[in-house]
Amino acid sequence: MVRLHIAIRWLAWGLGVCLLAAATASSAAASNGGTAAASSPAGTPVSPTVGSTAGTITFVPANVVRGKVTTAEGMLSQADAGQPVSLEVEQKAGVWVAVANATVGADGSFAIPWRTTGNGQFTTRVVSGALTSASSSVSTPETTLDVFVKVIATWYGPGFYGHRTACGQTLTKHILGVAHRTLPCGTPITLDYNGRTITVPVIDRGPYANGATFDLTYATARALGVLATINVGYVAQVGKKIAPTNWYPGGSTGPSGSTGATGATGATGATGASGATAGGTLAGGAEAPS
Repeated sequence: MVRLHIAIRWLAWGLGVCLLAAATASSAAASNGGTAAASSPAGTPVSPTVGSTAGTITFVPANVVRGKVTTAEGMLSQADAGQPVSLEVEQKAGVWVAVANATVGADGSFAIPWRTTGNGQFTTRVVSGALTSASSSVSTPETTLDVFVKVIATWYGPGFYGHRTACGQTLTKHILGVAHRTLPCGTPITLDYNGRTITVPVIDRGPYANGATFDLTYATARALGVLATINVGYVAQVGKKIAPTNWYPGGSTGPSGSTGATGATGATGATGASGATAGGTLAGGAEAPS
């Protein structure tokens, strides 16, 4: 009997070690930059269909960091005044969840605050009417929302110019891109820093120090208006690829003689050089201190 008790205790201990090892490995994969699916927001599943589409929807702010509040604002018909209205997020193809609720105003306007719980790029809509009866409900057109996660980013360039990157490009002081340990070459990365956003591809491998998730090329850092280690918000999209472009300070000229782009979209209204849309699947990485 004593031996049986000992055997059971050893079995339980072994099972606990295995579970702990599995959890540790999963955590390590995320913190080391392994690719992971976009995090879905918590919500209540609703009908995937609606009766008609009308109105508009915008988010304020348009780019939001996970855990922060953004407000879905827009207009429906005055006929919807007083109706319950829900902000819905497509959790997977054809499956929607309601993440926040409000009431349509007398003029048909709505404002629905949502404290984001997931991260990635999400397809959203606002639905008004009797949600239990799809034929009588009205939704706005679908729109996308980028929910960023903050990570540590460093920058590099001097001393490496003229060398080939791990993805086959020649590194110059003008090339826009980032280094990441595992994301496929060409993966679009949308970076958000201090009100500026830019979309650039993965062109190299790294970084391997300082707990950083990305190494920005010199041009990318300059386009974001910084040359330092920073906490940057990002969204990445696996499955779509873009090629790197060049960035030149405003007013300067590139090899072709044309005026260089400013490279980032920000409060000044400068146009991004890449112009690609990013989002969907989000890569894991070490989270920056809040």
